Amino acid sequence: MKHFKGMVKSGVVGILALTMIVGVGILTLSERAWCQPPLKLGYVDMDRAVNDSQAGKEARKKFVSLVQKQRAQIEKKKKALDTMKQILQKQGALLSEDVRIQKEQEYQQKVREYQVFLKNMRDDARTKEMEMSKKIIRQIQKILFSYAKKEHYAMIFEKTRSGLLYASDAMDLTDTIIKIYNQEYSKNKK
Repeated sequence: MKHFKGMVKSGVVGILALTMIVGVGILTLSERAWCQPPLKLGYVDMDRAVNDSQAGKEARKKFVSLVQKQRAQIEKKKKALDTMKQILQKQGALLSEDVRIQKEQEYQQKVREYQVFLKNMRDDARTKEMEMSKKIIRQIQKILFSYAKKEHYAMIFEKTRSGLLYASDAMDLTDTIIKIYNQEYSKNKK
């Protein structure tokens, strides 16, 4: 029985020692956590930053101008095709079989060329738009990274592509980043 009491006593002492060690560890960790600055998080809507920035607006104007030029070329080719079709329809009955077939083949060839032309124009416009956007995005990202380091942000998310379902408007840094980017853009433009 004496041996049993000794085991219980040493077990209780062991548990008390372990509790004290764990308690001191928790206090030490909590003290460190209390001393740490709060974790700063934010998000930026990159689409809005690109479109609402001064550089984005200028790029949009250039893109619209390019599209208008392309539309003029498309309209010119379409009118030529329409004219060719009307002539073929009007004169088709008067032409010999061989000449009519040749004219129809020429028209079909022009239609295929027009379709290829349209596809190339669309692809070219899409490529130019992506190039303009990528350039602006890279510039905004540089500013964003610098701002995040300077202001000690732990994380900044992209609003639309990150899967961010909810965040307070107070965490939205888009206007701030646009303002900084516009200032940098204006300086570099001069």
